[in-house]
Amino acid sequence: FGRNYFGRPSAPEMEDVENAEERARVLAEAAALKESAVDYLHPEVGVTSADGACFGRNYFDRPLAPETEDMEDAEERACVLAEAAALKKSAVDYMHPEVGVTATDGACFGRNYFERPSADEMEEDEFADERAEILEEAAALKKLAVDYMHPEVGVTATDATVFGRNYFNRPSAPETEDEEDAEERARVLAEVAALKKSAVDYMHPELGVTSADGACFGRNFFDRPTAPETEEDEFADERAEILEEAAALKKLATDYMHPEVCVAATDATVFGRNYFNRPSAPKTEEEEDAEERARVLADAAALKKLAIDFMHPEVGVTSADGACFGRNFFNRPSAPETEEEEDAEERARVLAEAATLKKSAIDYMHPEVGVTTTDATAFARNYFNRYSAPETEEDEFADERAEVLAEAAALKKLAADYMHPEVGVSATDATVFGRNYFNRSSAPEAEDVEEAEERARVLAEAAALKKSAVAYMHPEVGVAATDATVYGRNYFNRLSAPEVEDVEDAEERALALADAAALKKSAVDYMHPEAGVTSVDAACFGRNYFSRPSAPETEEVELGEERARVLAEAISLKKSAVDYMHPEVGVTTTDATVFGRNYFNRYSAPEADAPKKQTETPEASGDVAVVKNLAAAVKGANLPSTKSTKLSSSDSDAGVAKKSESSVNLFGLGEVF
Repeated sequence: FGRNYFGRPSAPEMEDVENAEERARVLAEAAALKESAVDYLHPEVGVTSADGACFGRNYFDRPLAPETEDMEDAEERACVLAEAAALKKSAVDYMHPEVGVTATDGACFGRNYFERPSADEMEEDEFADERAEILEEAAALKKLAVDYMHPEVGVTATDATVFGRNYFNRPSAPETEDEEDAEERARVLAEVAALKKSAVDYMHPELGVTSADGACFGRNFFDRPTAPETEEDEFADERAEILEEAAALKKLATDYMHPEVCVAATDATVFGRNYFNRPSAPKTEEEEDAEERARVLADAAALKKLAIDFMHPEVGVTSADGACFGRNFFNRPSAPETEEEEDAEERARVLAEAATLKKSAIDYMHPEVGVTTTDATAFARNYFNRYSAPETEEDEFADERAEVLAEAAALKKLAADYMHPEVGVSATDATVFGRNYFNRSSAPEAEDVEEAEERARVLAEAAALKKSAVAYMHPEVGVAATDATVYGRNYFNRLSAPEVEDVEDAEERALALADAAALKKSAVDYMHPEAGVTSVDAACFGRNYFSRPSAPETEEVELGEERARVLAEAISLKKSAVDYMHPEVGVTTTDATVFGRNYFNRYSAPEADAPKKQTETPEASGDVAVVKNLAAAVKGANLPSTKSTKLSSSDSDAGVAKKSESSVNLFGLGEVF
C-alpha cells in the first residue's frame, strides 16, 4: 500500500463540493454554447447523434431553403462533370506518359507508349545497360555515403538471409572497449533508465499506471525474488553524493550564464547579495520612474489593443473567462436600424448577379485573357476550334500575307530612311560600315562656300525681318532677353505713342468682352448639350434640360435609332470615299490579325491606262492665261540673274531709300520692284 497523493498532509486545499459543482455547470454551459456556435457557423459538417429517437429539420428542406435543381438537371450535370473528368484524365495521361497507368482490371491491356510505331528511336541495349550500371553505382555510392554520415539511422533489410560485416568488428575498426566494460556500461545505462522512469513515476503520480490486463497486479519491483542484487549502501551513498555535486555544479553554471533567469528558492531563511544591488552594479532608475514607465507602457498597450479592436471588429473577442460577457455591437439599443433579412438576401442576390454579369462581359470582351479555374472537373471547348467558328485562312494565304507585310515594312523603312537621311543609321553590329551619303561618287554637286555663306546671310536677314514684323504686329507678346544689362523704353509710354483709352473705357470694354464670353459659353453649352456640365461646388444642382416642362417634344426611340443607323452609314460611306480618294494615307488598325492586299497590285487589278488630259474649265483656263502672260513679261524684261547681280551702297542714288541685299538679289527681281 502507499500514501494517497491527494490526501497527503502537504497536499493543497481542495475546493468545496458546491464550488466544484458550480464550476462544472459553468464549463458544461460554455461547452454547449461553443458547440451550438460551431454547428451554426458550419452547417455543412452535419450533426452526429447516437440517439435513434433524435430528429430535427433538414437545413436544405426547410421552408426558407432556396429552390434546388431537378433530378434530371442534377443527373445531367453529373454526366457533364463525369465526362469532363474523363477528358481531363485522358489529357493528363497524354501529357504525362511517364506517370504510368494504374488499373485494377487484370484483363486490361493496351499498346506501349514507348513501342508504338511513331515512337522515337530508342537507344541501343549496350548504351542502356551502360547507363543503368552508372546510375546503379551512383545510387549505391550515395546510399553508402548516407549510411556513413548517419550511422545512427540503422540498417533496414527485408531479406532474412542478408548478412554483412560488422562496422565495429572490421579489421580497420578502432579499438573497442572490453566486453566487461561494455556490460558494465550497459548495466549503468539500464539502471539510469530505470531510475529515470522511477523518478518520473514518483514526480507525476497523477499520470497513473496504464495496463491492458484486468487481472494485472504487481508485487514490489525491488523486493521480487528475481530482482537483481542491489548495490551496497556505501556505493549508493557515494553515487548519490557524486550526482548531487554534479547537479549543484550544473545549477551554479546555469545561474552564472543566465543571471536574468532569477533565483527560485523554497527556503525562507536563504539570503544572498542581489546581483542588481551590488556595489559594482550600474545605476538603475528609481522605483517611481520604473512604475511610471510601466504605467505608460501599460496605457500604450491598452490603447493599441483598443485601436486594433476598433479597427477590426470582425476579429472578434477572445476571452478565457467563462463569466465574461458583453453586449452585441450590432444589437445594442443605440445601434442604427438594419435592413431586414429579406432585403439583405435580395441585395446579396442582386450583387452576385451583377458580379456574374460583369465577369461574363469581361470574359466576352477579352477572350485573350484566358480562363482561370480551381475546379479540376471544369473544361471548355476551344473558342477558335468550335463548330460555329468562322473559317480561317489557309497556310498558303497566311504565308503570302506575311510575305506581303514583311515586304511592305521593308519598303516603308527604306522610304523613311531615304526621306530622312538626317536621322542616321542605328546598328548593333560592330562590323557594319557604309559610305557617306553626301560624299558618295553619285552625289549631286554641292554649292560653293561663297554661295552657301551668301544664302546663309539672306536667310538670316529674312529671319530678322520676320522677327521684327512679328514683334511689331504682336506687341503684347513681350520681349525676351537673356542679357541682364539690356534695357529699353516702354512702347506704350513713349513720347510718340498714340493716345490710349481711359480707365472707364477700358472697364467698359472688359465688361462687354466678359458679356460676349458668357454669351459664347451659353451658346456653346446650348449647341453641345452632350459635353456635360463641370462643377466644383458639391451643393450645385439643376434641373434636367431634356426633362424640363418647357422642353420640346423629342423624337421616338425608333426614329432615333433609324437616324443613328443613317448617320453611321453616312460616316462609313464618307470614310470609304476618303480611303478611296487618298490611297497614299494607308490603313491604320489596332487588330494584329487584320491584313489586306494592295488594291493596285492585286492579281485581279485591271491594267492601268495613261492619264487622260482633264477638261479645262473657264476659270482654270483664265488662271492659266494670266500665268502665261506674267511668265512672258518676265522673260522679255531681260532681268539679271542672281549670280551676276552685285549691288553695293555706292551704286545707290542719293535720296532713295536704302535696300538690303535680300531685297535686291532675292530671285533677281530687285531692279523691277
